[in-house]
Amino acid sequence: MHTRSVHLAELEVKARKMALKRIVDLFQRPDHLEKVAQIREQFSEQKVATEAQLKVALYSQLDGARVGMNKLDEANNEIRDIKIRLYEITSILKSLRGVSKELKEAKDLAIKYAQLGAAMDNMSCLVKAPELLNSAYDLIQNDNFLDGHKIVQDIEGIRDVLMNEVYLDKTTGDTETLVEYFKDIHKLNNIFVEKIKMLGSRLLHAVITEPKMVIDCIRVVDREERADLIWEKRAEKTGFKVIGRPKKWKQVLFEAIAKNIHDKVFGSALENDDDKNKMVRHNEAIRQHAMNDLKVAKNICPIFFPPDYNIYDRIVEMYHNAIGEHVSNLVSTPLDEKRIAQLLIWINSYRTEEFMGDPFLNIDFSRLNLKYPVSLLPTDQVKKFSDRYVNGTMREFSSWARNSLARHSQDWRRFTLPEMDGLSYYYTGLPQLVMTPLSEMTGKGNLLRALGDSVREQFFISFVDHMEYFVNEYSGALRVYREEYLEDRSRFQYYIEYMLANANDAHVFCESIATVLMRELSDIPHLKAKLVSKINVIKQGFSKLTENCRMASEEVVLMDLNSVLNNVFTPKWLEPDDITANYLQGTLVDYDETLKHARPKIYVDLVNSIGEKLLLDYLKVVITRRSPMKSDEMRRRAGEKMLKDSHMVQTYLRDGMKVREEIVAAYGALSDIARFYTEDDTSMIYLDIANLLKRFPDVQENQLVAFLTARDDMRSSQAKELVANSVHPGEQRTGVTSLNIFTKLATVMHG
Repeated sequence: MHTRSVHLAELEVKARKMALKRIVDLFQRPDHLEKVAQIREQFSEQKVATEAQLKVALYSQLDGARVGMNKLDEANNEIRDIKIRLYEITSILKSLRGVSKELKEAKDLAIKYAQLGAAMDNMSCLVKAPELLNSAYDLIQNDNFLDGHKIVQDIEGIRDVLMNEVYLDKTTGDTETLVEYFKDIHKLNNIFVEKIKMLGSRLLHAVITEPKMVIDCIRVVDREERADLIWEKRAEKTGFKVIGRPKKWKQVLFEAIAKNIHDKVFGSALENDDDKNKMVRHNEAIRQHAMNDLKVAKNICPIFFPPDYNIYDRIVEMYHNAIGEHVSNLVSTPLDEKRIAQLLIWINSYRTEEFMGDPFLNIDFSRLNLKYPVSLLPTDQVKKFSDRYVNGTMREFSSWARNSLARHSQDWRRFTLPEMDGLSYYYTGLPQLVMTPLSEMTGKGNLLRALGDSVREQFFISFVDHMEYFVNEYSGALRVYREEYLEDRSRFQYYIEYMLANANDAHVFCESIATVLMRELSDIPHLKAKLVSKINVIKQGFSKLTENCRMASEEVVLMDLNSVLNNVFTPKWLEPDDITANYLQGTLVDYDETLKHARPKIYVDLVNSIGEKLLLDYLKVVITRRSPMKSDEMRRRAGEKMLKDSHMVQTYLRDGMKVREEIVAAYGALSDIARFYTEDDTSMIYLDIANLLKRFPDVQENQLVAFLTARDDMRSSQAKELVANSVHPGEQRTGVTSLNIFTKLATVMHG
């Protein structure tokens, strides 16, 4: 009570503070004092309204409390009445304790009556059982499975109930009597089993041609599955096991389907065991059977089977396991490389869109109970076959390339010209022959892709390694060929022609191998990055081969040209009837007819190099060879001969061989040097020296001295003095050619 008074006092204080605050807010301005009466009236009205609200709330609370008290009073009265009634009932029940014993006899009689009634019903069925079983047999034979099975199932039910009663009574003799009496049921069940097996053996055809039979059989199987489950649960409680249960007809059906699929897979084999393509045709037949059946299983079978049968997944399992067994049988026998390839193609294509990976089939292997790996063979076994195939293929390739090279190296020694292609380029056919295995693997059908990524990668790695080795073998064979030719040039009539053919071949090798490999590796970036350096090494190897063959061809031309140059600066050369210039040009013309059968790039490099080296060889002759020139006439004749030689060679190089302009221009050096000999007054030669220096600023003083002493009318000291007076140290030299022929001449002379 004291606490309540304190609380009220606090509320009163709080109310006064709020009232004071409100008054202060209202009378902050002087003009508000004029409204005191109005404000007092407003407060009075608010007070009356608030008091009215409080009274309503208080009366409402009091009414609620009054109603609650009345309810509690009524409930208390009802509880008192219930207690009285319960006491009365308890007293009555105590007086009825012996009634249950008195009613037991009536209960037993009722049970016995029910049993007798059931026995009477069963008796009528027992009497009619033979007739009903015959009727069921007729129905089954007429493919009326559902009605026939209904009769059999009813009779089985009667038999099983009777046998359960006999089991509980433990009368063995009665059990044997019942078994004998109902033995025809077993025969009918066997007929059903045969029908189910027959359905399983042609299910994927029957769902299209005999849908009613399929539906009836599946319903019969499903009935028996449920009956198996019911009797299994009863057996757990009573211990009584029904004869012939569980029937497991669902298992029988699935085993029949599996056997049919197994027979299809293994029955597709051809009879001819020696047929090398037997495996291909066998596997293709399996694929076609499987694809057709799986499409039916996917599209039609689920309509006939309960969802819990998962019929589509089960059929996929059966096909996979049968195919897995087929593959296991294949690998258990010796296989050559061709059959290994066929097997790897089969395995690699198994999960592609052409087979199990078909989007329509939408197979989820994770849902399946598989006896064999998804890839049909374990990974280590697939790798073993992949390694064996690649190694065998590479052995065959190496042998093929080696034998091809050996045959062609013999052809180089023939007394017949090499063949020409449509553009008149020489060729031997070696690139096409050596590249045949790669073309077959990557061409139509792309065998490598069919074999799978693993085999494909292994193949390219090994192929690149073997091509590196082949380049070395090829180079060695050409080196031997060249050495044999140089020992006896009359030995091989068409040596240069075959060298040009091999230069063309090496050029083709370089381009074709790089093109094919880079194309095939475009979708394997990691392998491309790994092999690109090796591919470049192969390209460089074939480029070097091309260069070696070009140089060998050039060597032959220069050998014959040098035999002509042997006449230069000899007494015979100075004779009026000497035709060295004609020989030089004629040799170039003759060889040019042969050189034009080289591919354009090779030809251009060849003629440019010949033109440059011929000039260097000519200059070497001028510097090194001494011919007695006892008169100005002989010197003048030598200069004229040099001019003629230079002009005729230069003309054909420019007009016939189309060599680079700088090489043609470099032959002007011979013309300038020739003037050293046509000049009778040695004091005027400095002008010719100045002209040569102007046109060929890289000419060296010792070279000028050598050219002058070759006149045979001045000593070395005189020549040096003349050169020294003609050359001005520190003078900037600019020339008309970038070939630097005299620098190269110095290098050759000192080499």
